[in-house]
Amino acid sequence: MKKILEVNVDDMGFGGVYSLVRNVILAKPAGTTLDIACIEPFEQQKNIDELAAHGCTVHYVGYAGNKIKKQFVIIQNLKQLIREGGYEAVHIHGDVAYKLLVYSVAARLAGVKTILLHSHASGTDGNHRGLKQKLHMASRRFLKWTGTGYVSCSDLAADWMFPNVKAKKITIIHNGVDLDKFRFDPEKRAAMRKEWGLEDAFVLGHVGRFEYQKNHTYLVDIFAAVKDRVPSAKLFLVGEGSLLDETRTKVEDLGLSDDVIFAGLSREVEKLLSGFDVFVLPSHFEGLPIVGVEAQAAGLPVLFADTITKEARLTDASWFLPIGETDMPQWADKLAALNGAERGDPYERLKEQHFSLDDTIREFLDLYA
Repeated sequence: MKKILEVNVDDMGFGGVYSLVRNVILAKPAGTTLDIACIEPFEQQKNIDELAAHGCTVHYVGYAGNKIKKQFVIIQNLKQLIREGGYEAVHIHGDVAYKLLVYSVAARLAGVKTILLHSHASGTDGNHRGLKQKLHMASRRFLKWTGTGYVSCSDLAADWMFPNVKAKKITIIHNGVDLDKFRFDPEKRAAMRKEWGLEDAFVLGHVGRFEYQKNHTYLVDIFAAVKDRVPSAKLFLVGEGSLLDETRTKVEDLGLSDDVIFAGLSREVEKLLSGFDVFVLPSHFEGLPIVGVEAQAAGLPVLFADTITKEARLTDASWFLPIGETDMPQWADKLAALNGAERGDPYERLKEQHFSLDDTIREFLDLYA
């Protein structure tokens, strides 16, 4: 039996990394055990229970105290877990190098032979971003010696995390999705729009945590300009996060409270995507956004920020625009022009490009072969 430990995975906001690892765990073959070592506690017991039903044990190796002491506690806890668990490989996920460095040092000390480092982003998020970026830049040069294998969701994320690792040594695994699940469904569309009172609206959709990375302030400003052009426009926001209240306040200040829907977290994103008319993702940075793949799988036109890797463009109905203060009219004009646009069915195209979840799962499991 193969025993693999997925490190730095938790269910906070049901984010992209968690969704990806969860899908692999649910589809893993018999004879392979995939456990999780989370640095932050899981938010929902039902997610732990679901994983347990598929043979996955969630281990908390974090520490809630002083942030400097936290790193040493994590190293000790993770080292002990790896040794006692008898893991053959450790797969460490992260968006900044200093986290990958700490966790991979623990794996080295534990004596595990296979240490896979996986880059999922191309920028820093949250508070103290300047300090985080400096720590990232200082740490990433050492990953060449602490890891035995390197994985990334895109070329941009690889450049961000592994600048001194040869490209041929980095495995690119795209963030695939369940193409059947996210395929456009007119019945789901009708039900969603009726449920939210959006039958006659032009719906701009967004799914993502309310954090700096996702750039909600800019998104709300874009929507205000779209509203001037298309009076029936509504903005539908899915997610939670530390900047949620700040975003609500901005919406209220602009007098848009009746036109912006804060839907919270959802386990029916595929239903919501069928109900949207266009998807908007003006992020400051991304690795390769899973939600962008899901939106295109649903046949939606998608507007990306030009800070996002061009690898995210999977259909002809997706475009990249700059996110400067003077660029908002471009977004508004393009979105207004998409009002009433026909919806495509890119199922076969995404399958040919290996963005099926089946491809991603197979590529994940190949890492552990």
